Amino acid sequence: MKHSNSQPWRKRLGKLGLSAALAAGLVLGASACAGGTTATGDDVGSDGSGISGKRITFVTFGMQYEFIVGLVTTVQERLEAAGAEVTIVDGKSDPNLQTTQLQDALAQQPDAVIVDPVDPALMTAGIQKANQQGVPVFIVESLPEDVEYTSFVGYDNVAAGELGAQTLAEAIGDKGTVLQLQGGEASKQAGERKEGFDTEMANHPDITVKDLKTEWTAENANSMTLDAFTTDPDIVGIWSHNDEMIRGSVEALKQLGKDAVVGEDGHVVIVGHDGTPLALDRIREGVQDASVVYDAIEMGNITADNAEAFFSDESFEKDTIIQPFIANADNVDDDSLWGNLPSLQK
Repeated sequence: MKHSNSQPWRKRLGKLGLSAALAAGLVLGASACAGGTTATGDDVGSDGSGISGKRITFVTFGMQYEFIVGLVTTVQERLEAAGAEVTIVDGKSDPNLQTTQLQDALAQQPDAVIVDPVDPALMTAGIQKANQQGVPVFIVESLPEDVEYTSFVGYDNVAAGELGAQTLAEAIGDKGTVLQLQGGEASKQAGERKEGFDTEMANHPDITVKDLKTEWTAENANSMTLDAFTTDPDIVGIWSHNDEMIRGSVEALKQLGKDAVVGEDGHVVIVGHDGTPLALDRIREGVQDASVVYDAIEMGNITADNAEAFFSDESFEKDTIIQPFIANADNVDDDSLWGNLPSLQK
């Protein structure tokens, strides 16, 4: 595997118009130093026809999440600037809806599809149909089994969970009870983040982990955090599979009078995931201690790069895995953090 600390999106920040997407009424939610990438697989190419005029459909995970807004808007603006016609389909975090959406998209005979699976297993049949039709498939985030694909840009969710556990364990002094706010049960991303977190926490025997099935949402996180602290008021930390759920937990802590900030007695340590603008603001305020950063802009630009290369008969790495890193008080104002993009600020 080849490791790289490059950030190919920096040269294109001026082209981003994320504020337009946010102003269109998208509900915001989930999901520094330079983030690394690992590239694997063989170089591939296509017929040299160029991407201009190609019709591409992006079946998204769900546009209610700020991370997805950043990812999708980056891909869309990049490909439309290159002359492609891009259709965005909102998966709404519904795996069954996504399967129908992909089938409907293929019925329109697009030149390519981009897919961000909610439940990779349920997307297998649709991607296999695309394979049969000869439609190139560009996959982001989660790779289904037994499918052919043109490009996959993923993320090391297991490493993210491990990093979250290490950060939380250190901050709480390696002892006490903590909550794990989980993503969707059908989500491969959530399962891998939990796997990494649990594996690392096994190395910290004086820490007890209580899992909450919060299903990615702030509302669930709010009610379940309230219940958990009512049962055990001595909980000392929270790890969340996305930063959106922390919004609900923070409100619960306020209701309970447990909202002391970093450095104050009684502070509940909070480590999130994604590196969203709201998470970075909470870090600045001392409400949240850290976020494991998942670079939406880097993922979007690599996906767009691969699509352009494919239709231009240029070589590219078929598989790329983005690596996580930590945003905290030390680097929260770094311009290279995707959550600090000016177009994402309110």
